Amino acid sequence: MAKLYLRPLFLLYTGILLLTFSACDTTINTDDAIISEAVEKKNNARPTDIFVVDTAKSAVTWIGAKMTGRHNGLFRIQSGELHMREGLLIGGEFVMDVANTRSDDKTINEANNKKLTTHLRSADFFDVEKYPTAAFEMTSITRIDSTKEKAAAPDAKIKYSELRIQDPTHHVTGNLTIKGETKSVTFPARVTLDSLLRAKANFNIDRTKWGLVYRSDNSLGDKTIYPEVNIGIDLVAKPVKD
Repeated sequence: MAKLYLRPLFLLYTGILLLTFSACDTTINTDDAIISEAVEKKNNARPTDIFVVDTAKSAVTWIGAKMTGRHNGLFRIQSGELHMREGLLIGGEFVMDVANTRSDDKTINEANNKKLTTHLRSADFFDVEKYPTAAFEMTSITRIDSTKEKAAAPDAKIKYSELRIQDPTHHVTGNLTIKGETKSVTFPARVTLDSLLRAKANFNIDRTKWGLVYRSDNSLGDKTIYPEVNIGIDLVAKPVKD
């Protein structure tokens, strides 16, 4: 008889544990960038049109997750250009103002955002006194064949974050430099052109590849900060007038 009572209790306990672990998954479920060693830019075609990034309307956002929650913030764009040739994106680069990165988390108060911002700028993270900027240089861009992409689409049961870029138009590869370390990253992006050139992307990177290892060890338990960081790129660029 005791076994009959213990079984429901065991199932209930197991269910609670599963709910607890699922609730602790604070990471962003989106596309993972492909990370490799830095590559040399091969396409040296001269652009027919140059677009200058509007730094007031552009930004790179980040979301970092830990066992007990998330924090988010942004890097302002310091400068940048996107290059077109006969209507096709062929390259570009931009520089991020890391020295003034800040936490912009609406779930905590101003004092805690300020405290987190100070910590992010310290040697534990970006060490902004030594490395005040970060940079991204495109090394190759390929258009996405939407027909092939849909055929190779992931299982519909996988639930992606609303941050994931819908209907991407290009695969972008480029060298991302953070804290003096350069790695090649590849990710999907959506590029559109009207009177302005717009480029949007959202993907995860493993921050430890750039030496950002603070509290990335899982043995720290609930003090762990996950290696995966979500990056959102939103560029708006204006054509250079002759």
